Amino acid sequence: MLRNLTFSCIVFFLLAGALPAQDAWPAFSTGLTDPNAMTRGPGFYVAWWKLVMLLVVAWLWIKSAGWVGADTDDIGDAIGMPGKVWNPIMVFAPLVGFLVALLLPIFFAGWAVMLLLYLAPFIAYVAIRNGKVTAEQKVFTPEHIKNWFASLGKKQPAERQIKHAWQAGPPIELVVIGPLQNENQQALIEARQSPAFIAVKYLLADGIAQRAERILLDYTADAVAVRYQIDGIMHSVTPKVDPKQPLDRQLGDAMLLVFKRMTHLKPQERRAKQEGKLRTEYEGNKYDTTFTAQGTQTGERAVIHLVQITKTTRSLEDLGMRDKLKESLKDVMGPGQHGLIVIAALPGDGLSATWQATLRGTDRLMRDFISIEDVKKREPEVENVDVSKFDPTKNETQESIIPKLILKQPEVICIPECNPESIKILTTWIVAENRLGIVSIRAKDSADVVVRLLAMKVPAETLSGTLRGVLYTRLIRKLCEACRQAVQPSPELLQRLGIPAGRVTVLYQEKQPLQPGEQRKRGEPEICPDCRGLGYKGRTAIFELLVIDDKLKAALLKAPNLETLKKLARASGNRTLQEEGILLVAQGTTSIAELQRVLKQ
Repeated sequence: MLRNLTFSCIVFFLLAGALPAQDAWPAFSTGLTDPNAMTRGPGFYVAWWKLVMLLVVAWLWIKSAGWVGADTDDIGDAIGMPGKVWNPIMVFAPLVGFLVALLLPIFFAGWAVMLLLYLAPFIAYVAIRNGKVTAEQKVFTPEHIKNWFASLGKKQPAERQIKHAWQAGPPIELVVIGPLQNENQQALIEARQSPAFIAVKYLLADGIAQRAERILLDYTADAVAVRYQIDGIMHSVTPKVDPKQPLDRQLGDAMLLVFKRMTHLKPQERRAKQEGKLRTEYEGNKYDTTFTAQGTQTGERAVIHLVQITKTTRSLEDLGMRDKLKESLKDVMGPGQHGLIVIAALPGDGLSATWQATLRGTDRLMRDFISIEDVKKREPEVENVDVSKFDPTKNETQESIIPKLILKQPEVICIPECNPESIKILTTWIVAENRLGIVSIRAKDSADVVVRLLAMKVPAETLSGTLRGVLYTRLIRKLCEACRQAVQPSPELLQRLGIPAGRVTVLYQEKQPLQPGEQRKRGEPEICPDCRGLGYKGRTAIFELLVIDDKLKAALLKAPNLETLKKLARASGNRTLQEEGILLVAQGTTSIAELQRVLKQ
């Protein structure tokens, strides 16, 4: 309605453009002697150049108001600049300028007022908007103008044509996965018929745009709470899932049915745990999407897990391992080495990525590797590592297939998420055949791994003779380089951190909120567009490598406690997670507060 009002105002605006060329019309004699004859002027009283000037402002007003309206519809609510605020400003501010101009007898003064009241709100909108969006979304910057001129004369790609209602919303594709193609197609057709299908597309597109690894939907009696897990931390959000209505319980229930239909789950089941999969495609990327739903005391909880499908393989260096640590790891599991190597982490701390990168760093091209994996919990594929699958639904287990694999005489056996029975069989094989075994388990740190192995009833003598090393990892958030703040560390703080005096002049922390009375720097955005105000962007790994030397082997025979193992590990020169994390703090990669959070897990 506001945009239509804009065009109505323009009509009046142009009518007022028929201004006289002179402030007063001089009398003009017609030469007639009739005293009743009308006195006429010379004519040509409309100044065409004034009309052109008015048309230029009118055209700019129409284009700018239309662009602001479309832009606020697209991202206005997400950046706190809703159309219900800015659209009236863009319409009525120039209108006020027009009314003021009518009262001014001087044309140029009125035209200048009108132009100013058009430009001021438009420039204000662009400046505030650019401070809240990412670099590639900014407009009217030198880079944006350069790209605009470069694209002049080039054929632009055709806009996405919407032939069906389900094609509205963000250009995101949802692919149903299942053994039967006919059932998959039927499920997708039924899901698309729901009005909530568009809301599902908006939710997934928003989650991906904000780098969410998981989207959590908590259903209560009358509401739906949404949280995004970004870099391992949950954040409460209010996603825009519909252009006209907020996410309430009614819309949330309809979205839940869409997800369940696309993942072949029972729509009416609201108590038992259900899990299904689909594939999400957005902005050239594909995501394995796992949907899990389970009843709770207050309603139901749904979790959407997004994993980007990529052909890029990450090495230990890519994950964050230092060169010296990599060399130490190579010494205990490199060519010709034998024994037991354990890779460990807490849930959600990158165990699969570390497992894959570690196997890629071995001599698998020179030795025969076999990996034992659950058919439903497959690890990322690693070249030259044969995979032997077992299916628990067919009463198959890890330990039941190890004897069969041993008959093939492999040189290395790998068991992710190894259980106690498999550990016992594997360590016995390592001792008898002088081979290499690589396993992964969950633990709190490297010393805790040793304690857990003893708790698995592995004989102390066997463990002492086979365990070569433990590689432990945790993920830690990286500071956003666009908004991190430098702080001057005190000598006492540097001493507590173990950083030599003079080695580091500043440390960094996440952007802090403004203090009362403190003013934001000129040009500084209210919310960092790179990290969206989180202060952190992305994660890296910190590694702890425990090399089992003679002192630790002797301690294993006495079934030591956790503290004893930690003291012996430090005495042997093994660096702890804390020491590795402090290196990242000193380099400005992360903050002290983030390191403390990670170490408290």
